[in-house]
Amino acid sequence: MFRRAGIPPVLLDYKKRYGDKLQFVHGDVAEEATAIKFTAEAIDSTGHLDVLVCNAAVSVVKPIHEHTPEEWDKVFNSNVKAVYWASRHVIPAMIRQNHGLILISGSISGEVGIPTQGAYAPSKGALHQMTRQMAVEYAKYHIRVNTIACGTVDTPIVHRSAEASGNPEAYWKMLKDNHPIGRIADVDEVASFYAYMASDHASFFTGSILMIDGGYTAK
Repeated sequence: MFRRAGIPPVLLDYKKRYGDKLQFVHGDVAEEATAIKFTAEAIDSTGHLDVLVCNAAVSVVKPIHEHTPEEWDKVFNSNVKAVYWASRHVIPAMIRQNHGLILISGSISGEVGIPTQGAYAPSKGALHQMTRQMAVEYAKYHIRVNTIACGTVDTPIVHRSAEASGNPEAYWKMLKDNHPIGRIADVDEVASFYAYMASDHASFFTGSILMIDGGYTAK
């Protein structure tokens, strides 16, 4: 289904370009109903479901003890439970067709401790372990599961975190200085890696946590 309300302008532009090849479902990924809708839409539109990308995330820039219970639940519902909901409905379709690929957006925060990552870091650590678990569980159905664990990427969530830090200039400097490569990632270079992982060239990858982090976790 294609609903104009709530769809960012850039996606509307893509819709004009690709027409019926591109379909939208608008909803909250933290709710099971959204997973039901987008699974059905994919199958109804194409007859199969080959790739699931779990990329939604929220962050609260605080240490753990300063999180409210509501903030903690919001982070885990959006970052972790959303992947459960998606998997709950997409994996049966992939089992029926005897193939599929799930790509999960992880983070350096799932591998190392970083100040003020509060609930966000544990949520990403959970996704990294879900990747390993599902890769082993569903390999017999020719379903592969991998996580692409990024360093800092220039996305809206990072801009919001910078503002929330109280000193955006210092926050941006800290992000760049923490990556040995001397910068943060551009969205296009990350997207191209997702495309590679969804191609036949990456068919032997499963259960992998793939770091694309400008050397962050190599320190």
